[in-house]
Amino acid sequence: MLDKGIKLLELYRIFIKKNPDGDLQEFGKSLSNQEEGGEKEDDLSEMSKKMPFPFPAQSADEYIGWVWGRMMSFTQIWEKKAFANQPLHNLTEFGIALFVMSHEGCSKSEVANHSLQEKTTIFETIKRLVKNGILEEKSNEKDKRSKDLKLTELGRIASFSVMTKANEVSQHLVGNLSKAEKVKLFDSLIKLDGYHMHCYEKYKNEDWEKLKAEMLD
Repeated sequence: MLDKGIKLLELYRIFIKKNPDGDLQEFGKSLSNQEEGGEKEDDLSEMSKKMPFPFPAQSADEYIGWVWGRMMSFTQIWEKKAFANQPLHNLTEFGIALFVMSHEGCSKSEVANHSLQEKTTIFETIKRLVKNGILEEKSNEKDKRSKDLKLTELGRIASFSVMTKANEVSQHLVGNLSKAEKVKLFDSLIKLDGYHMHCYEKYKNEDWEKLKAEMLD
């Protein structure tokens, strides 16, 4: 207790030397800021210890970004294994099939907008699914230049067949998390989804610098 009192007096002496007109309230705030800074350093130190290899990040954002990218890679690895020899070859094709199933008569552009991917990528995927008999294109009655999409009977069977594989991938992705951890992760991801959807709708036709200036700086 005495040691803590002596340390506190020393900190107050240093504070007054730097801030001659400072009062006890300001001193208390400075102590709080120092504690927060120490906690941040401790957090980064703990995050660093959990990394599979040395990674000198300067912020929690950098560590999370690394893990996020790694999880994206793992997702691609597991979906490739799970969807091998299936009529739908990945989660993108499966997602398109489900969207068309629930939005019969939709256009290719509507599918692309829902997927959040480049239109050219989605259009090529749709073209492949039509060729493989999963989707069917029909001329729009009001606009003959436009094509409406419909899931074929083969596509419907394939979608329900692959649904089990998609669920298995989802189960594997959350791996060894407890039920409470899964709920917490879901809440965090839903919050991030709302943030990114807002950014997407506002900046999808803008360059990165504009987004950065308004959202990050």
